[in-house]
Amino acid sequence: MEQDYIKITFPKDPTIALVLEAMMDEAEVLSFETTNHDLSILDLWENRDSLNTRLKELLPNASWREEKIEDQDWDKTWIEGFQPIRIARKLWVLPPWHEEKIPEGHIKIIINPSNAFGTGTHESTFLALKLLFKMIKPKDKIMDMGCGSGILSIAAHKLGAGKIYACDLDEDIEHNITENLQLNKIDDIKWEIADVLEMEDYKCDLALINIQKHVILPLLLRFNIAKHRPNRVILAGLLRDHKKVICKALKEQGYTRLKIRRKNEWIAVSAVHRRKNEK
Repeated sequence: MEQDYIKITFPKDPTIALVLEAMMDEAEVLSFETTNHDLSILDLWENRDSLNTRLKELLPNASWREEKIEDQDWDKTWIEGFQPIRIARKLWVLPPWHEEKIPEGHIKIIINPSNAFGTGTHESTFLALKLLFKMIKPKDKIMDMGCGSGILSIAAHKLGAGKIYACDLDEDIEHNITENLQLNKIDDIKWEIADVLEMEDYKCDLALINIQKHVILPLLLRFNIAKHRPNRVILAGLLRDHKKVICKALKEQGYTRLKIRRKNEWIAVSAVHRRKNEK
């Protein structure tokens, strides 16, 4: 059955971006995308009235434009819009229909965007991948918290990680992450639906935490009462305005900041845990 969609586009704004990301996290919309110039969400056309009402509640002073997308154009839009993304010299994120574009010997993270989960196009995922490429060590034990499409876990696997555990609170990830693992011929990543704030043990060499500030801050505090904490962390899903509070929280939990990467309004931070008297 053919299905029409509504695409709503906003001017680039960090406050609006946080609201739209939260709507995506709560499954109030089908997808959220960001470019250098604007932000957009997508939902079923039949939800147009309720979506407009909700946006007026959440963003009473914002303005936006609407576009109706017919079903037969939607797949074509995704296919044309999702081109290979170069993360590092030999590391790429790409849809399965562009594999032939990547040179031999390069690492390919294949992601099917059909279910509107993470594809690497969003700044937070891109920055996390950038830090991961430089930070990962052979055979690292990885925890991917808020794994979504599985993109960071897949990248870690292809960059030489050892045991990988991924989790997300959103039950809707199941089809997408399963498909992406199959596309990348990976069958040894353990994943489950779980709340990162309810775990009792975070023992790993490197934790990939691409969530949001309102989850990251209590998660850092929870490391104190857990059996073990991650040795190294990569934090993403953060705005530039969050830099001071995140760096302060990391220091209070015994982490030394290593690097901050920025793209537009977004940042990602890497850090290592230092015990007392440890240089």
